[in-house]
Amino acid sequence: MSIDSRCKEQQSVADQMFMDFKYTKPGSQEQVRALSTLSFLVGMWSDFLASEERRMTSALSLEATS
Repeated sequence: MSIDSRCKEQQSVADQMFMDFKYTKPGSQEQVRALSTLSFLVGMWSDFLASEERRMTSALSLEATS
């Protein structure tokens, strides 16, 4: 999955997090849930980018040996 596809897939979740965080009372359940979701998504992006880095390193090493 490309970065662009991943972003589009998560757009509705990001929009909901923004609305929950911006338009609810400070410290509300909605804000806590939004922050928890953000933390989870940052972890997912970390895993995704690490995987992409490994994939690109492998592809570049194959290209160098050709």
